Amino acid sequence: MPRYAPVLIAAVLLAAWPAAAAGQDRSVDCVAAVVNGAAITRFDVDVAEAVGLFNPVKGADAAARRLAILELLVDQKLILDQVQPAVPPDPAVVDTEWRRLSARIGADTLAARLARLGAAEADVRPYLEERIRSRKIVADRFQRTVSVSLREIEAYYADIYVKARQAEGRAAQPLVDVLDAIEAEIKKGKVETQAAAWIDALREQAEVEIRRDCLK
Repeated sequence: MPRYAPVLIAAVLLAAWPAAAAGQDRSVDCVAAVVNGAAITRFDVDVAEAVGLFNPVKGADAAARRLAILELLVDQKLILDQVQPAVPPDPAVVDTEWRRLSARIGADTLAARLARLGAAEADVRPYLEERIRSRKIVADRFQRTVSVSLREIEAYYADIYVKARQAEGRAAQPLVDVLDAIEAEIKKGKVETQAAAWIDALREQAEVEIRRDCLK
């Protein structure tokens, strides 16, 4: 990957994403990644970690977890760059996402995490908006074209669903009762696989620099 000149990095710092877009009066601590000339800062990683924006792999140590979050922020930036101009999501959808995060983490815990960062709900909303937009872009690109056959559903039911229920000591429901849920799960897996391949292709075409030292 190319090394960015100090002048470019200085310009990137002034346009740090998405903090500057949110109008925050906050100095940028350091740049953790540069994606096609746009910065992802350590603060961005801190916020994403504090609110559980991506739910990284459980059990990872702190360094691996933060690097995984950074990589996901890079992927998200590449996705968002595919749709211009940006259309903000419905504020009601953002409200729902905030309530979901607050309920999962706990309102007091979430407030304490953000307080340690000197942040509040208003600072988090741009991150939620970008997360919602990126998911919509992926859904619009792949969900309409992904199909699931009855044979795939039957195979999933026999090989995965029934065996999982047996391992839990529970009786399997009839296929007709879980057909829609199984179809949705298979479709979700296909979308994720296709999206991952698409993001890999975007990375091949992009200029991405990861600065691991920034996360220390």
